[in-house]
Amino acid sequence: MNDDCDVIVLGGGAAGLVAARDLARRGLRVRLIEARGRLGGRVYTARLRGWKDPVEFGAEFIHGGNATLWRIVRGARMKTRRAPGRHWLASAEEISPAHDLVRRIKKITAQIEPRRVGKQSFARFLRSAGCEAREEDRALAASFVEGFEAAPMDEMSAAALTGEAPDDAEQFIVPGGYDGVMVSLKNELEALGADVRLGVVAKRIGWRRGQVSVHTRSGRSGGEERHEARALVATLPLGVWRAGGRERGAVRFQPELREKRRIAARMGWGQVVKVMLRLDARRWRALQKEARAPVGQTGFGFLHSREAGVPVWWSLTAALVLTGWAGGPAAIALARRSDEQVLQQALRTLSVLLGTRGARLRATVRDWQVHRWERDPFSRGAYSFIAAGQDEAPTTFRRPMQATLFFAGEATADGEEVGTVHGALSSGVRAAKEVIAALQGRTGDPTKVGH
Repeated sequence: MNDDCDVIVLGGGAAGLVAARDLARRGLRVRLIEARGRLGGRVYTARLRGWKDPVEFGAEFIHGGNATLWRIVRGARMKTRRAPGRHWLASAEEISPAHDLVRRIKKITAQIEPRRVGKQSFARFLRSAGCEAREEDRALAASFVEGFEAAPMDEMSAAALTGEAPDDAEQFIVPGGYDGVMVSLKNELEALGADVRLGVVAKRIGWRRGQVSVHTRSGRSGGEERHEARALVATLPLGVWRAGGRERGAVRFQPELREKRRIAARMGWGQVVKVMLRLDARRWRALQKEARAPVGQTGFGFLHSREAGVPVWWSLTAALVLTGWAGGPAAIALARRSDEQVLQQALRTLSVLLGTRGARLRATVRDWQVHRWERDPFSRGAYSFIAAGQDEAPTTFRRPMQATLFFAGEATADGEEVGTVHGALSSGVRAAKEVIAALQGRTGDPTKVGH
C-alpha cells in the first residue's frame, strides 16, 4: 500500500492539475495520478524535427477571457497572438472571402429562443418555421456546429447555441506551445510538494464516506499498488466514463456510480481528426500561383467547406504548415481508416478546394501528422458538447457524492465553457473548493483541513 494522503486527483489534464494545485496551496497532502507518461491530457504539444513551430495535437486556441487561464499564461510569461480573423468559403468551384461569416452564423443562432426550442436539436431548429435563413447560411451554421462543436447537428442542443458564433476578437494562439500552461501548473505543484505519479493506470476505486482506495497498475513495471485518501477528485474524460469494464483505460468504482454513468451516456461526446501538413516553400508558392489557394503573409486564416473528407483548413503563422480539421460526422466517417488513408483523403479534399491535381499537391508535402483522440484509451474522444435535451447534464453530473467523491473536467463546466481548456480549468478550481469545504465540515476547524 502507498503512503496515505488527503486527496487523490485522478487525471493530469488541465482540470486535474489546477485542482491539485489549489488543494496543495491549502496544505493538503495531494497525490495526482495520471495514466499517460506525460501531463496535459488533451493539451498535447509536440516538437518535431524539421517543423519550425510546435505541433498541437490537441487544444490549439485560447477562447474568450477566462481569468484562470490568462493568469497562468501571464504568470508564465507565455507569448500569445491573436489568430488571423480571415475566413474563406471554399467549394469545388471557387474560394471566396467570407468577411461576414461570424455575422451570418450569429444571425441564425440569435433566432434561438431557449424556452421555445426546448429540447430540440440544432438540426430540428434549422428545419423549423422559427429559423429564417438562406440555404447557404444554414449550411454555414451547420459547418460551424459540426466543426467547432465537433457535434452531429441532430445531437447538438439548439438551446445551448443561443447567440453563439466563432469570436475572432477573442481567439488567440500560443506560438511557443500550449503546453506552457501545463508546464507552469506542474512547476507550481512540484514547488508545493505535491506527489505526481505518471504512467500509473487507475483500475478500481473502492469508496465510502470519508475514505477512498484507488487500485492502480504501473504502465512501465506492471506492478499493482493501492492508494488511500480521504477524498477523490475524478477528472476522467467523458469517453472514459462511457468505457466498459474490460476496455483499456476503463475505471471501475465500488460501489458502482450507475447514475453518473447513465448521465455520461446521454451527454454529447465529440470526435475530431486533425491533419498537419508541413510544406515545401518553393513548391507551395508555385502551386499558389497556379491554383486558387488563398494567401496571407502570416497564414491565410481559415478555409471552410462542406466537402467530404477533411472539410476545414487553416494556416495561422508564417510557417508553411496547413492544419486540416474533421469534426463530428466528418471525423466519425474517418474512424476506421489508417493514418495513411486519412492523409490521402485529406489531400483529395484539399486538392478539390484548391482546384489542383492531387499529385501536384502531394509533391508540396515534406512531412505530415495525423491525430485522433478516439484512439487514445485514456480519452476516447476529443471533447464534450451539450446534447439536445441534456442542457442541465453537466451540472447534474458534477455533483459530489457523500462529501468524498468530486468531479471535474471540461464535460462538467458551465454553459459555453463545456469542451474548452478554460472550462476544464474552471471546473478544477470549483472542485478544489468543494473538497476544501467538505473537509472543513468534517474537522469543524478550517485551519486543520490539511492535517
